[in-house]
Parts: sequence; structure tokens; C-alpha cells
Amino acid sequence: MRIVAISILALITLSGCVSLHADLPEEMVRHMAREEGVDLGATCSQAGQSFSEGAIVCMAGQRLSCDPTGRWTKDGTC
Repeated sequence: MRIVAISILALITLSGCVSLHADLPEEMVRHMAREEGVDLGATCSQAGQSFSEGAIVCMAGQRLSCDPTGRWTKDGTC
């Protein structure tokens, strides 16, 4: 087991490239962006998915669009 750990550390050191993936809550990301003066725009949620401002989806024959306040607004029929 010790040999595996040393091998992994050696590969990381020799390759010089490490990739890190983290899942951060959306509110935390938005808070950090506001502190840096970055506007991320609005997001709307539907059936567990997030959509960015301007997205259009069809639900029950209604066409809805994600407005700048992060709410779905009616935008005609599908």
C-alpha cells in the first residue's frame, strides 16, 4: 500500500498537472462571484435541472422562459 501511495505522489510530481473537481452549492458560488464583482445572471430550476437566464422550456403546452429575476414567465404556447 505504501508503494502505491509513493507511486501516485511521484506521478503527480513528475506530471506537474493535477485536476481537481468540486461540487459547490450554487448560492456559495453566487456569493463568491458577487464579492469579486461578477454578475452570473439568473438561473431557474425545473425538475431538478438548472437553466440559465433566457432559457426556454415547454411544460404542459405552455412555453416558459427564465427571466432575469430567476423566475419562469409564460412566453406563449409550444
